[in-house]
Amino acid sequence: MKILSKNKRAYFDYEFSKFFDAGIVLLWHEVKSIKTHHVNITESLARLEWRELFLKNMDIPLYQKTTPRLAPNYQAKRSRKLLLNKAEIGKIAGLLDKPGNVLVALEVFINKKWLIKIKLWVGKLKRKVEKKQLLKEKDIKRQMDKDMKNY
Repeated sequence: MKILSKNKRAYFDYEFSKFFDAGIVLLWHEVKSIKTHHVNITESLARLEWRELFLKNMDIPLYQKTTPRLAPNYQAKRSRKLLLNKAEIGKIAGLLDKPGNVLVALEVFINKKWLIKIKLWVGKLKRKVEKKQLLKEKDIKRQMDKDMKNY
């Protein structure tokens, strides 16, 4: 498994409970662009619409070697359909019915069969107090390590 892009901010902003791996419907030049690590998923969220999942705000710029004639009206942040079976979509729908739960894209990766997949996590947004507490704990640990090194 080769990770092409990671949403590091999501680890700080959300508490995660369950994850799913999903395929994605892409155009040919989007595949080439992703395989050259030109993809941004920091603001992307998945939405459930009519029993189908769509990924919003995933930024894939046009592949460098593509002529504008081949993709005249290309939108880099268009909605992209996610490929999951009905049972997984039902589980996700049940988890998203709870208030505060969202479906966040964490990683874009290539699996063993060279298919581009997305790791989705169902999570709940952390409160500001929880984020401050986490930063405080990290700072205390860093200070303790520094003191132990000097001791």
